[in-house]
Amino acid sequence: MKACTRCGAWHTDAEKNVGHYMSCTEVKQYWSTVKRLHMEESGHLAMIKLDKDRSVMCLKCGKDLSNLL
Repeated sequence: MKACTRCGAWHTDAEKNVGHYMSCTEVKQYWSTVKRLHMEESGHLAMIKLDKDRSVMCLKCGKDLSNLL
């Protein structure tokens, strides 16, 4: 997929998970949804970090967020 020059890897990862091209607004909504779902599950907003191996995890609790994507 084609990465956005503003969002970079965040944009590419969101598009890969959804399976189609997205606008920057859609990418922001996607990651907001991930944060909200993690809040419902754990009680705090996710501090999302992309690891070197491209896995998505929360910095606060170390939980893998792949299941929310």
